[in-house]
Amino acid sequence: MSEWATLGTGGHTYLVDGNIAAWTVKVLRDGVECPSLSPDGTRIAFKSKVPGSGGLTGVQWRLSVLSLDTLVAHPLAETRSVDDQAEWLDDGTVLYSVQSDTYAVPADGSGAPRLFAHRADSPVVLPAG
Repeated sequence: MSEWATLGTGGHTYLVDGNIAAWTVKVLRDGVECPSLSPDGTRIAFKSKVPGSGGLTGVQWRLSVLSLDTLVAHPLAETRSVDDQAEWLDDGTVLYSVQSDTYAVPADGSGAPRLFAHRADSPVVLPAG
């Protein structure tokens, strides 16, 4: 069974696939921080550092989605710096916060961000029932 996590070492942050029972870990990709597994288990939403002005912190973040079968990532439609944990609303939508508001964006990289909840920070989706 796969357990997804990030591993920081030597100035890099890697997405790793681990098996706790077997005591093994496999590095999959560099530049992945704060991974969030999709409800269907096929993709990971994440943030990564990108070149840019970086504002007050000196770091600019971009949200992307990684396909676990190909390890190919595509950026989401949000172009502002997002220093937040992404969360899946459903298989097609990713949530995140910017300046204390929560936004939703299509997971396939299309469309545009839309305000999901005003003055709601760091979303968490709870299972129904």
